[in-house]
Amino acid sequence: MKASPTNSKSMFDGESWFRQNIRGTLQLKSKTIKIVAGFTLLWNLFEGFLCENNANVSTFEDITQDLKSTPKLEKAVSKSITFYRARYVQDQEMKYIFNGLCFRNGDRKEHVKSVLKGDIFGINDKVLALLIIAYRIRNNLFHGLKSVYNWDDQAKNISEASRILSIILEAKGDYLIR
Repeated sequence: MKASPTNSKSMFDGESWFRQNIRGTLQLKSKTIKIVAGFTLLWNLFEGFLCENNANVSTFEDITQDLKSTPKLEKAVSKSITFYRARYVQDQEMKYIFNGLCFRNGDRKEHVKSVLKGDIFGINDKVLALLIIAYRIRNNLFHGLKSVYNWDDQAKNISEASRILSIILEAKGDYLIR
């Protein structure tokens, strides 16, 4: 019997290639690679479905403007805000690690700070801050600022960004299976 084009033996295994050819990848946990791959998949869906292939802070403002709050959304947002607050804020001051997000002009860094410090309370404002954080993680990851050498240390951070993307896709998407 002839092998089908979708036969798993004929499919390219990106993780194997990655581990065999890129320095620093042998020590990475498989779970970490799965988390990065999952984030990539979710970002692709998020940017394609909700950003019309043009992700930027202005687009995120549009997405959050008419976002309807639900208990599920509130719970997920609260969990993510708690995670990022613990990661980036100490005694109402931003930790040094916050600078690692590498904000650019127009990325509304002060808005993100205010949300994480608890000075802004609205659900739409919180979601906007979380989308901006996910965007910064995306840019740092996709443009090589997050080296494979620190991916294991970034796994929880990237996973939390994926959670937010998934919950926003669920909140905004009539293209989802219900």
